[in-house]
This record gives sequence, structure tokens and C-alpha cells, in this order.
Amino acid sequence: MSRDTAPKKAKAPLHPQVKAATPSWMGRVSVGLAWGGAAATSVLFIRTGIILDRGVAAVDVTLLVVCAVVAAACSAGSSWFAQWAEATAERTLRQRLVAAAFGSGVAGTAGRSGRLLSSATGGVERTAHYRAGFLGPITGALTTPFLVLAVMAVGVSPAVAGRLALLVLLVPVLIGAFQRFVRPLGAEYGRSLGALTASFLEAIQALETLVLARAAGRVADDLAERGEQHRARIMKLLAGNQLIILIVDGAFSLTVIVAAAGMSIARIQDGAMTFGQGVAIVLMSLLVTGPVDMVGQFFYIGIGGRAAQSQLSAQLAAHEAAAPAAGTVRAADALPGSLVLDGLTCGWPGGPDVLTDLSFTVAPGERVALVGPSGVGKSTAGAAIQAHLRPTSGRVIVDGYDTATTDGATVRASLAVVEQRTFLFLGSIADNLRLAKPGATDDELWRVLELAGLRDEVAAMERGLDTPVGEQGMLLSGGQAQRLSIARAWLRDAPILLLDEPTSQVDLAGEAAILEALDRLAEGRTVLMIAHRPGAILAADRTVSLRPAVSSQKGMQ
Repeated sequence: MSRDTAPKKAKAPLHPQVKAATPSWMGRVSVGLAWGGAAATSVLFIRTGIILDRGVAAVDVTLLVVCAVVAAACSAGSSWFAQWAEATAERTLRQRLVAAAFGSGVAGTAGRSGRLLSSATGGVERTAHYRAGFLGPITGALTTPFLVLAVMAVGVSPAVAGRLALLVLLVPVLIGAFQRFVRPLGAEYGRSLGALTASFLEAIQALETLVLARAAGRVADDLAERGEQHRARIMKLLAGNQLIILIVDGAFSLTVIVAAAGMSIARIQDGAMTFGQGVAIVLMSLLVTGPVDMVGQFFYIGIGGRAAQSQLSAQLAAHEAAAPAAGTVRAADALPGSLVLDGLTCGWPGGPDVLTDLSFTVAPGERVALVGPSGVGKSTAGAAIQAHLRPTSGRVIVDGYDTATTDGATVRASLAVVEQRTFLFLGSIADNLRLAKPGATDDELWRVLELAGLRDEVAAMERGLDTPVGEQGMLLSGGQAQRLSIARAWLRDAPILLLDEPTSQVDLAGEAAILEALDRLAEGRTVLMIAHRPGAILAADRTVSLRPAVSSQKGMQ
């Protein structure tokens, strides 16, 4: 596996979906809770000073109790709300990222599975933590000191409050300076994590090949080296975080408390302030520095979160760019149930065009075989028909819908596809069938299994429909897996059937049973068969031949 040496990219603008997942009212609630708790606690400290000076009889005990209850409620409510907002944002972001990935099709996710996994797990979690659990509380932490100082100015001493405010104003300056210093570390951490995740996923997916090629040891060493490099980047990030904690928590907090105590003692000695007022100022100075302590504690979240939201925004934008246009516009010159390729030129992202000016029509109810040597572009045509690829030029019209002006989900709803490599999900036979129709009854499942020639075999299994298929269908034979795919296509009951070399992964003995099931499935449907083995082609009304290295590829009768 090659090392990740991609050049650094410019920071992506915040994507609207990332912003919408954490609406502004969440931040306002967090700030409001912080202000409410700080104001109530400040009043409680001022009243405590009065008690020290004049005794309990000089204050309203009810007000003390109310302030204590409000302060406690705001503190507990702030913690609960931050966790709730973070969980809500994380769920929303993950749903939108996965939906965008599905909407972009094969072209939008090809070669990006590792980075998609990293973004959908750690990236989403860090982004949600940053936007929902960090921005609101940190805004409150940076503004409550001024609220506390305002209460101090009104209730105790405006002169002391004013001098302390000058010290508090240094905090944003310190934060801005250190943020610029450590920002590159956060971006570097995000890139390193994405590359490590992609490499690990690639190694797991290719584990059998690596073992057979005796390359597992080399790949393991490479992953260990990547892991060590990622650990080093994490330590650099933590070092920056600890430096900020040292300066903000240590130097600043100590300075504010010492200054408050010194000014209070001086004014008590001059007779300008009572002992109780001096104690109130020192207690309130703790409120001034307490929220600021959060800056150091949360800075690690801020660094990683900013990098994560930038990468998540870039990924959402990339998926949207690869997705077919939204809409359900029908083409006026194509019949429902037909399949039209009109001057199609297309290729895979980052590569040359594989197909050039390909044109043919499959009329409603017609069976057409698309043939040609390996590598000529048959499967590329299939991907364009399924709206996984955008045409460079020309049109693809499926069931009357132009894939360039219709969203991919609408196009694929008109298609039932049986591919050369069946993908079965971890679960039971019933689970994999209901992917095509979630509400299907058991009777419906047995019916499509019978049509696919698989009913007797499933019935003979100990658990029947509840029989597990294993990871990627490993507990079924190749022929059983392919016929299960045919049953799934039958359950979908779409008007157009696309067969992409459906027997290429089975032996000749299993091919006959699959072709028989496919022949039954094709009855009454518009069928395009992609194959290069003559025995794997159903009886076709006509054949379209693709030839390599030609500028114009037309249907051949």
C-alpha cells in the first residue's frame, strides 16, 4: 500500500448541512444557562458578604435559597443540554453524510471507503462535539466573566471590577494567538487519522490476498509505522493543549485571583470596603477565572473539531458534486419501460472516457444482449444506466427518466439489477431479501425463492428463512448466493431488468440453474444483458456489440 503523500488542500468552507445540524438556538441556550448560573452565583456571593458584615438577619433567606437553586439548576441543565445537543447533532450529521454518500453512487465513493468510514465515525463525533458541545459552552465561558464583573460593579465596587476587566480582555488575545499556532496540528491530525483508517480497512478487506501473497507481515509493519506516526501527531496536539492550559489556567488565573485579593485588602485597609465585600470580590474572582479554565480543557476539542468539520464539509461537497441532479423530469421522446442510450460518452472519475458516442434503444418488453471483449466498457455502460456515473456527453434515459435531470434514487427505482458479484449483508436470508421490499411477508419471500429455484434448498435448511448467510454470504455457495440475488430482484418487481454478467462467478453446472431462473425473471420485462460468455446470454431479440478503440459505437443487429 502506498503512503499518503497527497498535498495539503485549502480549508473547505463550512457546509450548510453541517451548520444546519447544530442550529444557532442550541448555542443561545448554552450561553443562557451559563449566564443564569453565573448571575445567580454572583448574587449569592454578594449576599454572603453582607451576612459576614451584618449577620443573617440583614438578608432575605428566601433570595439566598432561590439563587442557590437557580445556580445548581443551570449547572446541571448546562451539562445535560450539552450532551443532548451533541448526541442530536452527531445523529443528524451521520445520517446526512451516509445519505449523501448513497446519493453520489459508485462514482462518489470509489476509492474513498476508508475516509468515508473515518468521517462517519470519528469525524462526525468530533464535529458534533465541537459544534454542539464546545462552541456554546465556550462562548458562555468567555462572556460570563464580564457578566460577573458587571454584577460586581453594581453590587460591590466598580473600581475593582473595572481593573479586573482589563485583565480578562487579555484572554481573547491569548486564545487567538495560540489558535493560530496550533491550527496546523489539528489539520495534520485529521489527515493522519483518515489515512490510517483507510489503510487499515484496505488491509482487512484484502486479508485473504495478503496471506496468500505472503505480504501480511509487510502490511502489518506498514500499519504499525503509520500508527506510530499518528501517535506522534496526537502527542504534538496534546503538547499544544497542555501549553495553553499552563498559560491560561496557571498564569492568568493566578494573576486575576492575586489581583482581586490584593485590591480587596488594600481597600479594606483604607476603609473603602468592608470585610464582607472583600470576601465577595475574591469569591467572584473565582467565577471570573473558573469559566476561563474551560478554554484550556476544551482546546483539544476545538483543534480536532475544527479540522473534522472542515474535512466533513469537503466530503459532503464532494458527494453532492458526484450525485445526479435532483428532480423527476421525464424525457418527452422516450417511452415508459424503455431504456435509451443516446450518444453516451462517459468514464470513471479521474480517468479517460471508456465509452464514446454509444447509442442504442431497448424497447419496452425487449431483450437486448450487450456483448464485447473484457475491458471494452460493458460494466461502465451498466454503471451509467444505474446513475452511478454522469455522462460526459449524451443521454441515458431509464423508464422515461433522463439520468441527467432526475435524482439517482428515482432512476434506480425503475431497475432490478443482478450483478456478476452478489453482495449479501451479514444477517439472515429473510433480511437480505427484504432489502428490496422491507414490508414483504414470509409468503412473498417463499414465492420469490421458488421462482428463483431456491425454495427447496432453503426449506431444507434447519432455520429456513432465518438461516444466516454469513459475512458477504460466505455460508452459501456461489450459486445459492446468485439465486438469492435473483429472488431479491424479483421481489423488487421493477419494469427494467439489468443483468451484468450474472453467471461469471459460478461454474458451468450452476450456470444452467441460474439461467433458468433468470429466464423466468425476465418474462414481461425490458431486459439488458451484459455478458461475454455466449452460454451466459439468455435468448435475446438482438445483440449490441461493443468494440474497443472506436470513436462511434452503435447497436449491431
